Amino acid sequence: MNGSGATSAAPAGPAPAPGGRLVALDGLRGVAVLLVVALHCYAAVPGPTGVWLHDALQRLGSLFFCGVDLFFVLSGFFIGGILLDHRDAPRLLPVFYLRRAVRILPVYALLLLSFYLCRQIPLLTVPHGGAYFASSVPEWTYFAFVQNIFMAAHRDPGAFWLGPTWSLAVEEQFYLLVPLLVIRTTSARLAQLCAGGLLLGSALRLAVVLGGEEGQPAVFLLPTHADGLLCGLLCALAIRDPRFPAVMDAWRRRLRWLLLAGIAGFAVLAWQRFTPASPAILLFGYPALSAFFGATVLYVVAFPGSRLARALSVRSLVAAGLGSYFIYLFHAPVWFTVHALMRAGPPLHFDAAGFAATGLALLATFGLAWVSWRWLEAPLLRRARRISYR
Repeated sequence: MNGSGATSAAPAGPAPAPGGRLVALDGLRGVAVLLVVALHCYAAVPGPTGVWLHDALQRLGSLFFCGVDLFFVLSGFFIGGILLDHRDAPRLLPVFYLRRAVRILPVYALLLLSFYLCRQIPLLTVPHGGAYFASSVPEWTYFAFVQNIFMAAHRDPGAFWLGPTWSLAVEEQFYLLVPLLVIRTTSARLAQLCAGGLLLGSALRLAVVLGGEEGQPAVFLLPTHADGLLCGLLCALAIRDPRFPAVMDAWRRRLRWLLLAGIAGFAVLAWQRFTPASPAILLFGYPALSAFFGATVLYVVAFPGSRLARALSVRSLVAAGLGSYFIYLFHAPVWFTVHALMRAGPPLHFDAAGFAATGLALLATFGLAWVSWRWLEAPLLRRARRISYR
């Protein structure tokens, strides 16, 4: 399925066929990774003060951590769809986990290898560079995908080189649980469990805020940050309901206005410079962002010929989406390394040299992502898909 087969006035289409591909969702994944890259490589970087445009862009970028929540929604949607489409297959669990391993482990292993090799290079131990490698989080946790639990316990986001892996750990823990739920429950019961999980997460975050506890641990843990994954799973259930096309047809205009209102709300939130652990984000931000991204996914799936779906299907966004896993894991290490090599210092944007180093780092990251997708990830995925669930 792609975004070029219908006009913007087309009725709601059917759910994607098992194994089908909606290019606009690759583009949406590209949006997610670009948000995260913009946060780390621009919005969170010290730069000139008193420059209105720079300050405005940094304010807007302060909420770009929501790119992770968009990833969560998409992961819940895709993984939920795979499990629902093959829930009765005799080899579901072994094949599912094998395919997940093929998708996750090769690039992740490259990241861990780069961490151990690059921290031996004296040039990369520039002033303040130690924070990119040092952490109170035990290194073995990164091999077991439990680093997020120790990050929460230690109130430490870990070595910056490996920082983004906390969300990967959250997803892996979700992947361990959700197949068992899909196999053992009906779709109606699964939807109820998802709703219960959303309420539980909100209650736990409320307890954190009312108890005056630091909010950062709640960001790292699956029970308190499962909103996006559960919303994505609910979306996967929704598009497989026979009533989905008719409901989306009836709600199309209202849903469009809700999405526009969500974008406006995003701008208002960004201007306040909330952090991922701000009480307002913990209480209202994560549920709202997950609902907004879930509604976006439903709209794109239901109306593949809409302006939104066509905009998300542009080649650059789709390419970023295909390379998003590598980009997400490696953009910070490449960025830091380029600044260390060019400027012998940590990333800063006080002069043209700083911006030039960041620009070169981004080009290198996207180039390496293309190489990884072309020669490593895509070939392995093609082989893994030959293994049938039945």
